[in-house]
Amino acid sequence: TENISAGIEVNTEEGRLLLLDNKLPVISHPNNFEFEHYRWKGDFKKNYLYELINVKDAIVWKKSLSILTVLKNLFLLPFTKNPYRKWNSLLPLEKWVELYYQRAKGLKIIGGLDHHVKFVYQEHTNGVLIPSYISGFKWVLNKVYSKKALKGKEDILEELKKGNNFIFLNKFEALIWIEKDKNTYLNEDKIPKNSCINCDVLTKEIKSIKVLKRYNKPVLITDKNSFSYILNEEGAYHLEIYEYDFKIGNIFFGFRPVGITNIFEVVNG
Repeated sequence: TENISAGIEVNTEEGRLLLLDNKLPVISHPNNFEFEHYRWKGDFKKNYLYELINVKDAIVWKKSLSILTVLKNLFLLPFTKNPYRKWNSLLPLEKWVELYYQRAKGLKIIGGLDHHVKFVYQEHTNGVLIPSYISGFKWVLNKVYSKKALKGKEDILEELKKGNNFIFLNKFEALIWIEKDKNTYLNEDKIPKNSCINCDVLTKEIKSIKVLKRYNKPVLITDKNSFSYILNEEGAYHLEIYEYDFKIGNIFFGFRPVGITNIFEVVNG
């Protein structure tokens, strides 16, 4: 339909390339070094999107941790009823962002699932899919935003090209916006110095910590559900958001990523 966009993954000489709607190129699985056909060997072209987060890549990134997580969840299953409990603890977000800065800075980022059933238990006519599509498709969400109404998939693809999207994980949601002198700025804009970034968490039941970074170095760390911060220095910024289980003093326990913005540029103008 008009509002559904499909794509294909193709193996090229450069590596695995995803074509959203068969035309918007995405470097898929850039953090998967387990399989040669995923390893990206080409240039990181500015018109390509970069799949910063892919659930499958997290599973093979550190297999021992993945196996321990599965065993722990199976042990706790009678109590939690959730075989995917804390799955996002497997995502090494800080390391993946560091790799992005080293080799692909400037590309717009996107999140991916590579979601398909890994195991089917079936007895007679009753089947159990693991993971289920109902739960799995809620794991990663690309939240697209625009100053104009989005009327269809072409508009959405255009905003993705510009980097006007956030990646949210595990049902976390927040409003994030930048403004100055009653003007609102998007990721595609050159954002003037002394603009204000604002964040308002919508899923307040999730305890979260926000880390604002400039050139991938923290400039603000807060666990407030709402905050504002003046961007008083030029540079490349992004916001990372993590959920946590509890804290003692200023020490947080159970860090797991739940969100990240695209990189945005603050200029002297």
